[in-house]
Amino acid sequence: MKNSHKLSTFNYKIFRKKRKTIGIKITNKGEVVVTSPFGISDETIENIVKKKSSWILSKLNIIKDEKLEEKTSLKNGYKLLYLGIQLKLELFYKKTDNCDLFIDNGSFKVYFDGNIGLGEDAIKNHIIDIYKNQAKKVLIERTKIYSKLIGVNPLKVTIKSQKTLWGSCSSKRNINYNYKIIMAPMEVVDYIVVHELCHLIHMNHSKQYWNTVQSILPDYKIRRRWLKDNGFKLMRFFE
Repeated sequence: MKNSHKLSTFNYKIFRKKRKTIGIKITNKGEVVVTSPFGISDETIENIVKKKSSWILSKLNIIKDEKLEEKTSLKNGYKLLYLGIQLKLELFYKKTDNCDLFIDNGSFKVYFDGNIGLGEDAIKNHIIDIYKNQAKKVLIERTKIYSKLIGVNPLKVTIKSQKTLWGSCSSKRNINYNYKIIMAPMEVVDYIVVHELCHLIHMNHSKQYWNTVQSILPDYKIRRRWLKDNGFKLMRFFE
């Protein structure tokens, strides 16, 4: 079945699955994807997409602007996000065995030995390593705090680079986090942590599960909304 559809201002794709509600997602590549339950007509979906067209267009414009910005070299002044704060990149080359990070006065300062690579790819890889290290520190710390509050004990916590997921919890009680969540505000980081830890009690998204999440974070819907509206910006970093 053809799943490509077109409005006057943008195209969108429809995928039907076993679910209860219609969801609209803007991918990192600027594609509009509608996920619908079986049995919903194309006409009904189109009406919903039209109602959401202002929101969709605003997100598409943001992606378009960021694509233009991405053409700028990764150099001094490049804008980076860390815990919800936009920082300017400042690069410093010196003799050092490590690649060090300092956040100071609105700047993301990176110190590393220029001999280990001055090219843009090398700089990008150094920054990604820093993000992963910081994510590991922050996420493990927040996981310990909320594990005690919720009364659970994950077996293992791992930081990964994932294209579509912010986190996951396995039946073996292992939790994975996407390192890019370190770019989000701390309240959103905490939401991801609580989200995954609550799966140690309910391995689903039932009403009981969301009640457990709400008992820890009464405003979790606001935090989840921020992630839904802004998460694609974080996912697109360093692609």
